[in-house]
Amino acid sequence: MAIYDFFDEVESISLHEPLGAFLGGRLESEICYKDVVKLSGHSCPTVAGAYLFAVYGLKALYPSSVPVRGEIKVMMRENKTEGVTGVIANVLSFITGAKEEDGFKGIGGIFSRNELLSFGVPMEGEVTLLRTDTQDSVQLRYNLATLQLPSFDQQLMQKVLMGRGTQEEAMLFGTQWQNRVKTILLEHKEKAVTVF
Repeated sequence: MAIYDFFDEVESISLHEPLGAFLGGRLESEICYKDVVKLSGHSCPTVAGAYLFAVYGLKALYPSSVPVRGEIKVMMRENKTEGVTGVIANVLSFITGAKEEDGFKGIGGIFSRNELLSFGVPMEGEVTLLRTDTQDSVQLRYNLATLQLPSFDQQLMQKVLMGRGTQEEAMLFGTQWQNRVKTILLEHKEKAVTVF
């Protein structure tokens, strides 16, 4: 997996991590786009969009304080098996700590992270983030349709996908694809995500 230089230019997310601090780690943690690429195994517009959901959703929920990992509920409009919902949920779960019923049950009644991730929740947006301490929430929508993104060669994509491309062609396609992701994350990040 190639780590492109632009990954380091993407805004990182700072979080309070009370569970980690309790268990001897640091209270403050930082998650960056490179981390979610490692989690996902790849960088694409969907992974970028999920990361931007977290960036702008958490800013809206915590306008004057640091978000608290484990105190954020994530609700998805679609069922987990539909489209790219699972990919988006995995990224948001990684960042916020939110899990379904199989998540961490807590210690002595605190620090639990289970029952914080749900699917098939009716909403206008695609994702809702909710603070469990204040019950404040935001909805988010991701839309690339109106953005000017660099093009990529679809025939080249198919050639590489079917194993008929040379190493140079595979590298060329990868560069074209990552240029799209770079444009989303660095040039159009505020336009790509709507928070309401």
